[in-house]
Amino acid sequence: MGGQVNYGDEAAHNGNNVFESDKSALEKVVQKIVSTANKHNELVDIIDDLNDYITDHPYREVIGLESKLKNGDRADLYPKAILLKNRFERRIAKAQLSIVEQKVYIQVLSHILSAFDQYIRPKIIDGQSKGIVDATVFEKIIEPVHKAIIDFDDCITKELIAGMLYFLTGKCHVVWDKSC
Repeated sequence: MGGQVNYGDEAAHNGNNVFESDKSALEKVVQKIVSTANKHNELVDIIDDLNDYITDHPYREVIGLESKLKNGDRADLYPKAILLKNRFERRIAKAQLSIVEQKVYIQVLSHILSAFDQYIRPKIIDGQSKGIVDATVFEKIIEPVHKAIIDFDDCITKELIAGMLYFLTGKCHVVWDKSC
């Protein structure tokens, strides 16, 4: 034998006189995922950006959608809001598999937050009627978002966009009352 170790069928020579055992299918796929993720830092950034919207607001007490709407004297919206919020939550869970969809949702959620803060929130603070607030939500959020993304996905409905608004409300990113 001459002092040479026989590693048998489980070993492979890697060209550097170092022997390592064959990798299992799981080890190979994990290594491939890690190397691909390292090559595509954009994916990490997208996930990080989207996470800002899909997690609870870090500086507000999390009280849920129903309480948020009640505090803003909008309990009338709750039955439909919970249905639409849940519909969007299912959709965003599926979108985790699509970089394109994640990018679109980041842009849409950002628009919704910005438009709410710029156009709707001041009307709420000024004590405008529910009708005026609702019309402004439709004009500044629902309609422009729908118009912007219907070509991307013809399954996007105006109700789904409303669900995005209620999703952000439930995560305490959107405030319907005069406080804060």
